[in-house]
Amino acid sequence: MTRYEQPDYSVVASRGEYEVRDYASHLIAETTVAGDFENTGNVAFGRLAGFIFGKNSAGEKMNMTVPVTHLPLPEGGHRYRFVMERAYSEEDLPQPLDESVDIVRLPGGPYAALRYRGGRGEGRFRRAADQLLSALRRDGIEVTGRPEAAVYDGPFVPPPIRRNEVLLPVEWPPKRGDDATP
Repeated sequence: MTRYEQPDYSVVASRGEYEVRDYASHLIAETTVAGDFENTGNVAFGRLAGFIFGKNSAGEKMNMTVPVTHLPLPEGGHRYRFVMERAYSEEDLPQPLDESVDIVRLPGGPYAALRYRGGRGEGRFRRAADQLLSALRRDGIEVTGRPEAAVYDGPFVPPPIRRNEVLLPVEWPPKRGDDATP
């Protein structure tokens, strides 16, 4: 179990290699960076870490949370997100001083999650995303969005023990007539 705060969720189904989670609504700070998969993370992390470590309207330092998510965008670029601590609401969360950082409330809802270990490179992420998509098709679960990488461990954790996930929004419960059962 991680020592960092993470969004509330409940596991609504477990299907061997993946699980379906129902996430509660939560606040995130996000930024979008132009570039390729491998070279956008440092820029995004610098922006988001700057925000939580005091580059905000209150000069307040906030705690790191997990996961840090990374969503490759179809139009190019990559969106990165930090989860905000549950102690904050829209009204009392300090505002970013960096105009490239936005605060958004995610509505929550059902996501399929597949864990994988090792590096965070594009190849490993794509293989895990393909594995999850294949399993969801097999189980008749409708996908409602694009896969994103979720990182739970820092860069100094050895790759063989890092916790990474692919998160993918899904329709849940499955529609009647599907092969999947809740």
